[in-house]
Amino acid sequence: MRRENTQYFIYPEYFDKSLKRSEGRRLPLDCSLDNPTWQEIRLAAEKLGLDYEIRKEGGYPRQWWDPKGLLLVEKKKSKLSTIREMSLEIEKSIRPALEKKKKELAEEKKKRKIKITKTLAGKKAGKDFRPKRRR
Repeated sequence: MRRENTQYFIYPEYFDKSLKRSEGRRLPLDCSLDNPTWQEIRLAAEKLGLDYEIRKEGGYPRQWWDPKGLLLVEKKKSKLSTIREMSLEIEKSIRPALEKKKKELAEEKKKRKIKITKTLAGKKAGKDFRPKRRR
């Protein structure tokens, strides 16, 4: 079965700052990203209003031993301009939002941990509290 020629293959390696151009990076270093994922690329495609299809098991042919996934994105502009727009979108809005979410989750986890230790200390006040060993 033949695929229609209406979509681009977009691999995370196109955006990866740690790769050389000969290894698959498509963007200049100043536009490239550190360790991009297909999830970030998917979010960028959504923000740009592009239709896409996800292939989680797929990998970049030059690095077949390390499948990172890929996206099939509809053709609206040239492939390079689409990749550049996605990179800028990831850089300016998606990564900061993900970092903010990670910080909020870390703070929430820290608060839960403090709350648990306070409740344990309150229950066993005045006694040496040692959790029971599991065997």
